[in-house]
Amino acid sequence: MANVETKGVIIKQNDYGEGHRMLSVFTDKYGIIKAVNYNAKRMRSKAASSQFLSYGDFVLYRSAGDVMTVKSIDTSDTFQPISESIVKLALSNYMSDITYALLGMENPDERIMRIFLNALYALAYRNEPPDKVKTVYELKLMSAGGYMPLLDGCASCGSVAVSSFDIDKGAAFCDSCKSGAAVRISENAYRAMRYITMCEDKRMLAFRADKGLIAELNSVSERYVKTYLDRGFKSLEYYYSMSDV
Repeated sequence: MANVETKGVIIKQNDYGEGHRMLSVFTDKYGIIKAVNYNAKRMRSKAASSQFLSYGDFVLYRSAGDVMTVKSIDTSDTFQPISESIVKLALSNYMSDITYALLGMENPDERIMRIFLNALYALAYRNEPPDKVKTVYELKLMSAGGYMPLLDGCASCGSVAVSSFDIDKGAAFCDSCKSGAAVRISENAYRAMRYITMCEDKRMLAFRADKGLIAELNSVSERYVKTYLDRGFKSLEYYYSMSDV
């Protein structure tokens, strides 16, 4: 088997055996893959390059099994400011978890990878509230992954006077057409959801939102993620526990 080259970002890292690290790497060519970085804990340069959220050029050896071997990592960014905040680090773990839950193993998606990197960049280098990054990433991820909500007016009659969002149906409704399961949303929340899901990916955070609007969006987006991925996430619980500290 030959070496393969790909760009990637480490979304999970665990100690493995005597001084090794097992990595989950979100790559542009192969999707999320497992790779062992041998002797990573014993060599300072290898340890630094195989940290959670390290992004760069990977040279990997693919054998007959499912797990690749890391030959080298040329790191271009570690998003260092994230590691300096327990809240941002917890949120990055949650974003990694929902990305893995949506894509699974070895399903490449360069668009989702770019959205993920955009969210990390915003957490590390822009003055964006973590809760805003969270709700935007949840909605953008689900939209890019095939679960884009229907937000072009009421899904039943087409009215622009939208007042609720049905999580199970993934659609907005007016007062006359809403079901009992729909949750009420404000006009500003509806407009923000439309913007997030339909805007250019690189501009997904380019809107203003106060704390109240961000909280409203989060209450919808995280339920949407849980419903369509059909599971909860301990990393989300941890994020909220750290946010309250």
